[in-house]
Amino acid sequence: MLNLLWFLLPVAAAAGWIAARRSGAAKPEAFWNYSTNFHEGLNELLNDSGELPDELFDKLNDSGKDTAETHLALGNLYRRRGDIKRAILLHESLLDKTELGEQVHSAALLELAADYDSAGLLDRSEETLRTLIKTGKQLPEAYGAMLILRERERDWTSAIDVARELEQVTGDARHSLIANYYCELSASAKSQGYLAEARELADDALEQHEACARAHMLLAELAMKDNQYNLAVEHYAKVEALRPELMPDIIDSRFNALLKSEDEQALRDFIDRISSRKNAYSVVRTTRGIIEKIDGADVADRFFKKQILQRPSLKGLRDWAHDQISISKPGEREKVQVICTMLDSVIEDKPSYQCGRCGFLGNQLHWRCPSCNNWDSVQPIIGVEGE
Repeated sequence: MLNLLWFLLPVAAAAGWIAARRSGAAKPEAFWNYSTNFHEGLNELLNDSGELPDELFDKLNDSGKDTAETHLALGNLYRRRGDIKRAILLHESLLDKTELGEQVHSAALLELAADYDSAGLLDRSEETLRTLIKTGKQLPEAYGAMLILRERERDWTSAIDVARELEQVTGDARHSLIANYYCELSASAKSQGYLAEARELADDALEQHEACARAHMLLAELAMKDNQYNLAVEHYAKVEALRPELMPDIIDSRFNALLKSEDEQALRDFIDRISSRKNAYSVVRTTRGIIEKIDGADVADRFFKKQILQRPSLKGLRDWAHDQISISKPGEREKVQVICTMLDSVIEDKPSYQCGRCGFLGNQLHWRCPSCNNWDSVQPIIGVEGE
């Protein structure tokens, strides 16, 4: 942090000098006043002496327009450090200087909304963003910040409205995002027992984004509750087609639907398709259990050994080692048990999912990354240490 700040010092000072030159105020004393203001504010930030220097506000007048960006940046730094009170004070001081112009005013409003958000004052943050929207300035940023507020409050209905307004402002479609909002509403309705409403909302998600695998997963689960097993199988097949990396998350339910549909040929065809390719380990493990039920342990074991050789994984090795305990000779059994214990310990500490955007690691599927807040970026980890 400190290294970055000291690196930025000459950059900020030079930027101020260039801005002064362009505005025709290239006097040396103007440059030094600008640089001194920046240093005073930065020293306060680093030393935490308790008060903001008065000159940060006194020098902010008609002749101090070049310092506005520095005040915005300094307030941003205070907010990032957690000193929200000072950040608000700095950004509010800019709002009081109407002579600085609309651009500075709108930028200060946007930063002030972020200050209130960081302080947990969501109502004030929303009010500030609405004020900014009324000015017609920085609309993409304002609507984007409003969208984040709606997501944090889990107000998915309002989030849909804001996302649509953002589409109109930017001209960029937000179909996938809106589909996820509908899925959130659907999942909530489903958990409360409103199955018809949940189904309608999942259909709305597909209407927004026909490639929404999450909506198909929800519709498959709802079909299972209605004993519509063939329909559930169809939805799970679409999930695989759209996002094959989600197979470990649906494999148990998909086999359950196939078994309850009593369509033996469809079940056999699915097993044959799995047997003919490399698979994530959860898929292999579940399929092995199904094969054992319908064809016996020997056929299931042959399938299992072939699959773990095609795609080795720690989980596969662990389960194979556990299988060997019962068939090991008395003198070897203890050694195999030690290996199993070691593998159990290693696998227990391994995360199962990772965000493709920020690298967040976890042990459950999140549709919205808890770290970077991106949607549909968390996926099962595939490889030796994962699936």
